[in-house]
Amino acid sequence: MPRLILGHTTDTSAKIWVRASARWPVAFVQLINPANNKSLAEFPLITQESEFFTAVHEFTALAADTDYTVKVSFGKKRQDPADARVREAYTEGRFKTFPKTNNQPFTFLLGSCNLHSLGILERPDQSWTTISRVAAKNQARFMIHAGDQIYADIPLKPEASLEHYRDKYLDAWDDCIPAKKVLTELPHYMILDDHEIINNYENGHGGVGSTLPRIALKAYWEFQHSHNPVTLGTPDQYYYAFSYGNVQFFALDTRTSRISGLQQMIDDKQLKSLLAWMSQYKNNTKFIVTSVPFVGAVKNPEQDKWCDPAFQAQREKILEHILKNGISDVVFLTGDMHTSYCADMEISDSAGNKTVIHELMSSPINQFTPSLPLEFYYESPKTVTGKGLQYKSTIRKNTFYGAHSNVMSITVASGKPIEFNIFRTTEGSIKPALKGKV
Repeated sequence: MPRLILGHTTDTSAKIWVRASARWPVAFVQLINPANNKSLAEFPLITQESEFFTAVHEFTALAADTDYTVKVSFGKKRQDPADARVREAYTEGRFKTFPKTNNQPFTFLLGSCNLHSLGILERPDQSWTTISRVAAKNQARFMIHAGDQIYADIPLKPEASLEHYRDKYLDAWDDCIPAKKVLTELPHYMILDDHEIINNYENGHGGVGSTLPRIALKAYWEFQHSHNPVTLGTPDQYYYAFSYGNVQFFALDTRTSRISGLQQMIDDKQLKSLLAWMSQYKNNTKFIVTSVPFVGAVKNPEQDKWCDPAFQAQREKILEHILKNGISDVVFLTGDMHTSYCADMEISDSAGNKTVIHELMSSPINQFTPSLPLEFYYESPKTVTGKGLQYKSTIRKNTFYGAHSNVMSITVASGKPIEFNIFRTTEGSIKPALKGKV
């Protein structure tokens, strides 16, 4: 059972996710100074069966760029002394708060598509062991999970039951001990894609009714979104923003308001939030997390990717905002396609304005798919004429990594190109399979 996940971290705070049990419903979350092993604070969390005994505590007033240890134990009552509590494996974690400014380079990890539901045919243990080693070697400060952290619909269509969805999280993160370990080793940021609900899900469509998505999203909240930053939308939306020093991140929710019949991938409120955020941080390095590719032009998008005609107008509104407002240093982060790459999009208009945005894809963490060439998945570069602008997407062939399970490290240093390394997760090596710069 996963008992501890390190969540959203800032220069002064950190969210700590725990899961207790019916027998031991009180989680004692203790913050410790690792330099002298002295306790700095302890907080008892009274968990509830209705939340599957999950809860989150946020420690505040922390020092910037400082190491901390967190330990979790469990008791029957909040008054239980230390010797009356129990402790399980992987209930101790270490994290470092973020800096106030980016005086030093930093590295984070990007991954998506964690297949876990095929038993011994495709166990994810080796993949997560590799991720742990990659994170340690590169001193990764956090990890972004870009969607499909579970596969609720593999191998069978999901049941409209909380037990089914909760069991999928336990299958992904408890049955796989190395995954449970990684969740305690660095902060984690997560956003959902379709397999957290059902394949190719969009709001109000797909013949699944309203009960199954509601149940799936409750489980998503319990295990994933509760330890993310506070959502920028309504309680039933999940997009959010955070920063590491002066480097900015915006995680899109591309599923819960997606309605292809209305030509929207995201609703107007989320779109306005995104555009305002880009303008606010016009000259900062900016990463936008999207669970489906934004820059890459996918063959047969089937109303599921940003390049599909159903979402063309909304995609072009984002591109136009970037171009017209001189917004620089935009990099999209994505997964979904079971390949990895670096892609560039050239944008221009008749007035002579030009810019380039980029996209990094890392997918899958663990999967069972054939290795096929770039041309099988993606369109050849071609110029698209939109409403008032032109744009062309190019996937760099020398960065394409087809259908091999992988994770990506991304290193940001002020005034220097962004560096990325792709590591194959299923071979046990932490030597990069591919590397490049943005």
